Amino acid sequence: MTTYNRPSYLERAVHSVLNQTYDNIELVVVDDHSETPASETLSEIDLSGLAADQCVRHEENQGANAARNTGIDAASGEYIAFLDDDDRWVPEKIERQVAAFRDGPDELGAVYTGLKTEQGDGFNESIPPEIDIDLTKALLCENVVGSLSVFMVRADLAAKVRLDERFPCWADLEWYINLSRHAEFERIPDPLVIYESDSHNRLTTDIKKKQAGYDLFVEEFSPVAKEYGSLFYRKMRGWAAYRLGASAYYRGFYSRARQYLTLAVVMYPLESSFFILFVASLGGKPVHKTVRYVRS
Repeated sequence: MTTYNRPSYLERAVHSVLNQTYDNIELVVVDDHSETPASETLSEIDLSGLAADQCVRHEENQGANAARNTGIDAASGEYIAFLDDDDRWVPEKIERQVAAFRDGPDELGAVYTGLKTEQGDGFNESIPPEIDIDLTKALLCENVVGSLSVFMVRADLAAKVRLDERFPCWADLEWYINLSRHAEFERIPDPLVIYESDSHNRLTTDIKKKQAGYDLFVEEFSPVAKEYGSLFYRKMRGWAAYRLGASAYYRGFYSRARQYLTLAVVMYPLESSFFILFVASLGGKPVHKTVRYVRS
């Protein structure tokens, strides 16, 4: 579990670990140099129900991906599960993922679940789609796995394939693609993670980080996409541009949104969702407000 400057969220997340129906859990909290050390928050929580626990603190802020790699290095278990400090696990999550590993083939390297998003007084469930094609190929276009909080990976595989610390965002997708080239994934189609949509300081809110992630993603995976042919390469580029354009649009950066949504349509005009959001972006803020009103 990585944490930075969110002690109240950290406490709730830790309690969701303590409430797991699977007993043999080691909790590794990596404090990415919070103003209030995470160890102070943890000192107020009874961790005696865990098999082991430790808190590792960075001497300076290094970012979420470096913190995750630190946690991987510190962990001693056979499997590693991730939990962002502002997410929570439902009680049976770890038990079900471990069971999937135990029952799965030797080639199984990762197990992931669905999630439910907490919005006000209710929840919206999100179940990852069933993938009947090459998973690497699917991931090159879309994150069909989800956030790292739904993810469990074999420790030996995580030690071999590292998170790329250059990525300020999209690092989970980058990692999934590289992991999928070494091992099989299994999906549990149930929402076993709670995601709080209005939590503060999520990486996904920074459009500059999205831009940097986009640039790195295209640089790293263009050669991989070309292995599937020129048309698929254009599809991958279109989806990458669409993700960045959509992020810009929903955060009110309409000029930048139009730039990348135009690129998405040009690269892969066969995807209707690219064109629909591009048209919406032409209307700027008035159309965006109307869309939000209709959705609500």
